[in-house]
Amino acid sequence: MRLISSMLALLVAMLVCLLPAASLGEAIDLEALTPIEMTAEAEGQVLDLYCGPTQGFYRHGDQMLDTGKPYVLFGQYDCWAMAAQGTKDDFGPVGWVEAGSITDIPYEPQLAFEDGFAAMIEETAPLTGNPLSENPFEGWTAALEAGTQVTVLAQMGDWLYIQTEIEGIPARVFIPVHTIF
Repeated sequence: MRLISSMLALLVAMLVCLLPAASLGEAIDLEALTPIEMTAEAEGQVLDLYCGPTQGFYRHGDQMLDTGKPYVLFGQYDCWAMAAQGTKDDFGPVGWVEAGSITDIPYEPQLAFEDGFAAMIEETAPLTGNPLSENPFEGWTAALEAGTQVTVLAQMGDWLYIQTEIEGIPARVFIPVHTIF
């Protein structure tokens, strides 16, 4: 009887370890961030860039988006648009601006991040809003320690777009994929 109980406990433990790995891989494949190039607006504006879709999210320094210069959009959520300065192959810090401030904003894609899932940081994960930079962590001192719970929202190449907190304020930022997997 003890042998059967021990084997059953081992089987349950193995299943618990395997299920999250399968779920992680499936969820990440479902939501990918893809930049859409936008033409500079003749009457461009300089907009505050937040680390999430409300003014209640963390704001890293004084990052801005100038719609009078080329920029990219990733999509929108409610009345906020996820954007970055530059082109789809070379853009700066990613953040959120009020969508109503952008002329001719495309309706799609909508970014609800409905496939987001909880995950645990496996090794120290430095944070960035600028994953394409040669030095993506320049200007960022925040990092998440192993064991920290986060919500994975999407993937962009070797980066995961997550929601966490910085100084007690909600933030959506990028971390390297290998810090979770």
